[in-house]
Amino acid sequence: MNYSYNSGFKIQNISFKLEEKVVCGLTGNNGSGKTTLLRLLVGLLKPKSGNIKIFNNILTRNKKELWEIRESIGFLFQNPDDQLFAPTIEEDISFGPRNLKLDEEEVKVRVDWALDAVNLSEFRTYSPFNLSWGQKKRAALAGLLAMKPKLLILDEPFANLDFTSIYNHLVILEKLRKENEITIFFTSHNLFFVEHWAKKMLFLDNGRILFDGKPHEGLRNSDVKQLLGSYDDILTLIKNR
Repeated sequence: MNYSYNSGFKIQNISFKLEEKVVCGLTGNNGSGKTTLLRLLVGLLKPKSGNIKIFNNILTRNKKELWEIRESIGFLFQNPDDQLFAPTIEEDISFGPRNLKLDEEEVKVRVDWALDAVNLSEFRTYSPFNLSWGQKKRAALAGLLAMKPKLLILDEPFANLDFTSIYNHLVILEKLRKENEITIFFTSHNLFFVEHWAKKMLFLDNGRILFDGKPHEGLRNSDVKQLLGSYDDILTLIKNR
């Protein structure tokens, strides 16, 4: 798969596979193309060449086919303010299920379940814009969960969160992954999550995949270390203080 901007930046020769029900971490330095790749995977951008296959269906620009594929994907933006728009959290979460043409009883069931899943049931009538950053992230996630996706694509899900919020998010995501057999594909600059949460790691550099494999191997790969800096050296420095 290839994609290019008018500025000259290119996503080049991208090819990888994700196993279902696993967690995959995508990392790389700023400007490496991570967000562009995510936008390609959910159909917000169209490849210049090559195909993207989601659950054995080729991602196309045909509105009907694209919508059918998107029903199985949840895309969490890095900034929840880019995702939340309704007057209340409850209405925001209802938007997706209603677009699926579900009856109002089923919509209510899904909204209740999603709110409970992210521990926001007591805030259902609140404006999303009056929440903390961590609560906004959870509200945005609830809107995706109400669609019952098979694949969650998360852009920097732990950015700007305190440790308690990070822990709460991980508890929610792991419970959902195990109970609902969801595949999770996330980006992060935080190598802790890439190494300890992901089962598979992709390292992107200048629009190309430099590494595709197990995280503990990738973080010690010579090419990756040269670009990121030595992960082991950082650990050694901290331990020897």
